Amino acid sequence: MTDHLPPGSPAAPVEVVRLPQYTRADQDEILGPGDDPYGVAHTGLTFLPKEIHFGVRSAGGRLVAHTGLLPLPLTIGSAEVPAVGVGGVAVAADRRGGGLARAVVGAALDHARTLGPAYALLFCRPPLVGLYERLGFRKVPGEVTVEQPGGLLAVMPLRTMWAPLRAGAAWPEGAVRLRSLPM
Repeated sequence: MTDHLPPGSPAAPVEVVRLPQYTRADQDEILGPGDDPYGVAHTGLTFLPKEIHFGVRSAGGRLVAHTGLLPLPLTIGSAEVPAVGVGGVAVAADRRGGGLARAVVGAALDHARTLGPAYALLFCRPPLVGLYERLGFRKVPGEVTVEQPGGLLAVMPLRTMWAPLRAGAAWPEGAVRLRSLPM
């Protein structure tokens, strides 16, 4: 049995499970080995690992998709605004186009809604903005400042996007600062 679904083929029902952890070996199983599997090393930023993980395994047991979550402290304007970071989104190259990103991100957002914050936040490379817009994310206007080791601040060079976790949630106006390393 193959794990490959050609693009455009009807997707079989997908079972997303909560993973107890997400290791480098798990990441390599999905994306293959490499020094920069997410394509963000050029930013020079240090990122935090996620704490809550969701995944999809193929019928043969291979991990083929992942999304992680991490509670985040934000300041928007002068207000402290808790958020949930979404990151580590990965789908195996031979399984892309089959709805796995929608499944794992959707499961992660469903769980994030139970955590209390009104907003989910993610950082992505420009070619992925359309995908995340289709998954319900919106662009954060303006620059976003993030912390780095040693108390340094950096402007996030990746596109920052948000999704509402509560009905009627609207993104507040004001400068955005992530009061931690990015996820």
